[in-house]
Amino acid sequence: MATDDTRYPILVDTDTLIAVGNSSLWNQITAHIGLTTTNVCKQELKQHVQNTQETAPKGSRPYRLHHGSQTALDALEDDEIPLTQVTSVPRPHGADAGEQSLRQEVLQNSAAVDYIIMMDAAGRRSIRRAVDNQDEEIRVVTPPFLFYILYDNEILSRERFCEACGELLEREGWTGYNAVKAAWEGIPIDCSEILDDHLLP
Repeated sequence: MATDDTRYPILVDTDTLIAVGNSSLWNQITAHIGLTTTNVCKQELKQHVQNTQETAPKGSRPYRLHHGSQTALDALEDDEIPLTQVTSVPRPHGADAGEQSLRQEVLQNSAAVDYIIMMDAAGRRSIRRAVDNQDEEIRVVTPPFLFYILYDNEILSRERFCEACGELLEREGWTGYNAVKAAWEGIPIDCSEILDDHLLP
C-alpha cells in the first residue's frame, strides 16, 4: 500500500475490489491503475475473509468472497501496489457502510476524485445525487470500467477486454437486464461479435 495520505482519483468499493480481485486482469489493474478505498471497505473485506472458508467450493459465492477479499487485502498491505485506503470520519455503520464511506469521501474531498466505481444501483444513484451538487466532474461507473481504462491505454486488446467483461458479469452473477445495462454504461466498445447477447446491453 502506498502511504495512507495518498489519494488516487479512482475510488472503489468493497464489491468492486472483490470482483476485480477475482478477475484474470487483477495483475494488470494493480500494475497500471491507482485505486483508493476506505477503511470501512477494508473492514468489510476482512469480515468476508473471516466469515467464509478458503476451501469453499470453487466458483461459489463464499469462494469468490473469500479469495477476492483476500487478494484485495494483500494488495492493501503491499507497498509496491498503488491501492490505498483513506479513513472515514465519522465512520459509517450498517449494511451499506462501505458505500456510505465512499459517498462521505467524495463529499469531503471531491477535488481528489475523478471516478467512483461500484456495482450497487442504489449506491450509484445516491452518490450521483451527492456529486451533482459538486463543481467537479465526477463519473460514477461500474467495475468493468476498470477494464476499459486498461483497453483505452492500449494494455488490452478489444477481444481481451470484451472477454474479461463477460467473465466478470457471469462470475459475479451480474447478468440481469439492469445489471448488464449498467455495466456497459460509459463504455463505448462494441463487443457484440465476441459476447453472447445476454451479456450485452
